[in-house]
Order: sequence, then structure tokens, then C-alpha cells
Amino acid sequence: METRELRRKLIKDFGKFIEDDSKLEILESVFAAINHDEKKSIVSDSHYDLVAEEREKYLSNKKEATSWEEVEQRLNDKYGF
Repeated sequence: METRELRRKLIKDFGKFIEDDSKLEILESVFAAINHDEKKSIVSDSHYDLVAEEREKYLSNKKEATSWEEVEQRLNDKYGF
């Protein structure tokens, strides 16, 4: 549908909506939802910064990880599992 046609259709439909109180309330809710600013995150920026810093530390650490098999063997040797 072309923009001009869509505009005319919406104007006609809005005319119907504003005559019916229940539809008017729904339309107001739709506009409120469209215009509502996104809520700020409850997580502070400083926390995001801390997580990013810790991630960088983790990624830059060149230590090799121990495989599960090695851990299992050490536990078996130490505790006799």
C-alpha cells in the first residue's frame, strides 16, 4: 500500500476509534507503548565495566587449563575413588 493511501486509511480508522471510548483507551495504550522510552537497566554501568575488565583478565591469561581426565586422575590418586 502506498504511503498516501495508508495515511488516508489510518485517518479514516482513527475517526472511528475516537468515537468509541473503549477503542480510544486501547489506542492511547498503543501510543503510550510506542512513545515509551526504554527503561534503564537495573544493572549499573560500573558493574558492566567490572565484568568487561574481568573478562579481559580471563582472556589474557595464558595458563593452560587442566583436562577433566587429569583432574579425575588426581582425585583418584589422592582419595582412592
